[in-house]
Amino acid sequence: MERLGPIELLSFRSVCKAWNSASSTASAKIESTPDFEPWFLLYDEDSDHKCQLVTETGKKFTMRLPELDGTTCLASNQGWLLLFKKQGLEGEAVGNCGGASSMFFFQPFSKTKIDLPGCPFSELSDHVAAFSCAPTSWACEVCVINRVNDYELKLHLLRRGDKEWFQHDIPCSGIDTIKCAAYRTDEQEFYFFDNRDRLFVVFTDHNLVGWRFSRWSPVDPTGPQPKFFVSKSYFMNTDMKKKLGLAMAEHEDVSFSTCGTQRKSGGKDSFVYNESISSNSIEESKSRQLKGVWIYPKFYRVPPKEETW
Repeated sequence: MERLGPIELLSFRSVCKAWNSASSTASAKIESTPDFEPWFLLYDEDSDHKCQLVTETGKKFTMRLPELDGTTCLASNQGWLLLFKKQGLEGEAVGNCGGASSMFFFQPFSKTKIDLPGCPFSELSDHVAAFSCAPTSWACEVCVINRVNDYELKLHLLRRGDKEWFQHDIPCSGIDTIKCAAYRTDEQEFYFFDNRDRLFVVFTDHNLVGWRFSRWSPVDPTGPQPKFFVSKSYFMNTDMKKKLGLAMAEHEDVSFSTCGTQRKSGGKDSFVYNESISSNSIEESKSRQLKGVWIYPKFYRVPPKEETW
């Protein structure tokens, strides 16, 4: 069984309780492998719920995930996705928000879904997000930032167990478009990186919420080792378009928007930025718009009592 790859083990574990137990040791060994490269999940609303999953070696699998229809991924961490779904055109109920737009956690390999209470916004406008740990933990916090205008950001924060979001308007000091959101596990702070090496930090302590602005550098001035790693062009650097079979001339009208993720690399936090890759088409509005997310291949079997916040 230890010769099986992660995707085979994930499939094996999902068959039944006995198989899940039998494969748990081998699966845990793979899932705990240090410096594991993230996989890429591509989804397209016009694909009959079929998504393409690309492993770190470039091997492709097809997954049927109707749960991703109409969604935008805001964050990816530890194999969980934080998804936003806009209210339907005819006002149909979405998630648990009674017809309003919704946010929920989703684990693609186990198909586990955890709804969040009362989405605080109805549509996206440069929203970026991060969450501190697996949503099954009572320590989990979700932090969402969006730009109100050139001079103001809006903070949305939710802790597990809360019924309402904490929201606050924050004057921003020269912060440009935010391209990455992550949680610094060693500092226990949310980091929001813009594309000009400016940083917005949110920190919490019980019922207190604070923030600060600064410039950042991954280099630690007190030693030779970096404080953390960043990958600003991971989609391009991994040649993912070619791995997906979309690098040929007939696919020049394809554009991508990707959601980054975070992992450990050499014991340090490593952050993958969100990316927007335009098509080569002259008319961008006519190009095929695809969405993708970097994800850690991890399987969660969540008890029903843990599927609510």
